[in-house]
Amino acid sequence: MVKKIKALLLYAIAFTLPFNIRYIFNFSAVQHIDGFREYLTISLYFFDILFFPLLVITIWEIRKKILTKNFVKKTLNKPIIYFSIFLVVSLFLHNSFSTIDLYRTGRLLEMIIFFVIIRKTLQQYTVLTYFSFFIFAGGVVQSVIALIQFIGQKSIGLSWLGESTIGPTIPGVAKFSFEGEKYIRAYGTFPHPNILGIFLLFALSAGLSLLITKKNLFLNLRQRYRIIFIGEFILIYIGLILTYSRSIILLTFIISFIFAYNKRNFINKTYKNFCQKIHIPFFLQTSLAIIIIFTTLFTSYNMLTPRLCLHCPDDKSIALRQTYRKTAISIISNHSLVGVGLGNFIAVSKKIIPQLKPWDLQPVHNLYLLVASELGLIGLLLFLTTIFFYAAHNLRLRFLTKYPLDLFFILVLMAGFFDHYFWTLQQGQIIFWISLALVSISKTNKIDSPKYHFRTVLQNVRQLLKELS
Repeated sequence: MVKKIKALLLYAIAFTLPFNIRYIFNFSAVQHIDGFREYLTISLYFFDILFFPLLVITIWEIRKKILTKNFVKKTLNKPIIYFSIFLVVSLFLHNSFSTIDLYRTGRLLEMIIFFVIIRKTLQQYTVLTYFSFFIFAGGVVQSVIALIQFIGQKSIGLSWLGESTIGPTIPGVAKFSFEGEKYIRAYGTFPHPNILGIFLLFALSAGLSLLITKKNLFLNLRQRYRIIFIGEFILIYIGLILTYSRSIILLTFIISFIFAYNKRNFINKTYKNFCQKIHIPFFLQTSLAIIIIFTTLFTSYNMLTPRLCLHCPDDKSIALRQTYRKTAISIISNHSLVGVGLGNFIAVSKKIIPQLKPWDLQPVHNLYLLVASELGLIGLLLFLTTIFFYAAHNLRLRFLTKYPLDLFFILVLMAGFFDHYFWTLQQGQIIFWISLALVSISKTNKIDSPKYHFRTVLQNVRQLLKELS
């Protein structure tokens, strides 16, 4: 019964993840602040309401083990514990200690505890399958919302679900120019198109994992449901394009190409079965496939043309990112060991680059530089060690190409070089720690052994280098 309740709570979290539902306690204090305000808001999210019973149930389950010697010894062998301790200690290592600092630290600790709790639950095949389904379904819904937003070029009245107020004339809204006109990028119910993009990439990975489930979920569906399933994938791809995020579209191409190559026999078989069902002659099947591929590429290229220009005169994103990067390097050089504190990047940046407009002042668009800026090199080292500890056993290429959700985590790490939402936004944090939990699901029973990790890390690194060469 307890396991079922935990699973249901996890499904609810997956279903509500796209919706930025929250109550901002200090709304009156931040509503008139221009630019990036997330570092100054203190919010209660719907996620917190679902997380609390999950935490209580977990504590009840392990109540008899917590004080045992083996439990403590096993816990202290994991770098995530030292990373958590450092987060708390770092509060007292800076001159300023405010409610915001305490809130940001508590929020990150909540994500770490959430990660620890859900790892074991996601190892169950049924739970993982349903969880993937809810993520995929959420991606379809968000793609429909994104399409309506882009066609209407405005928000569609879903503010109660977390939709931002968007329009081509509103300052600070992500948009691009095409033939002299301003067009908004699709937001869904996320605070920015880039984070909508990473969620849709998550949904795409979940959908691809459902396609190759060991119970042949897709092949066992009736023909009309297969068509609906394929149509939902097309919707997600359209949603990904409408985010107009260069990095997300690049990562979408990578995962699509790897999946198509690795599962080419499965795709070929599915395509032939589909052609037979709708009575397409054998000699026309190849021609139809070529037409579909080239039409898709041609349409995608024409839709993305406005964002393919990296040095357009009206596109400031590249120049601003370089400014943020230089600012981060300056902060790291002056606060090397422990950084400036969680949530203080913007405050320090204002002093370094006062000439920027409020809506142009944002955290550095690089997860690793941002962590190093706010927690120093010690914090960055502990953060990377935690990631490596849990992901090391899946370094081999055969694992990455076989499991789309494992590959998604690698794409998350790559996306970290281009943006900050895994560190600064609630939905981005949830996606990051869920993806780490998914990649940490062991293919063996030795995942919790520190000796196994140390030995396997070295073996897998050598194997990865051999496969790449």
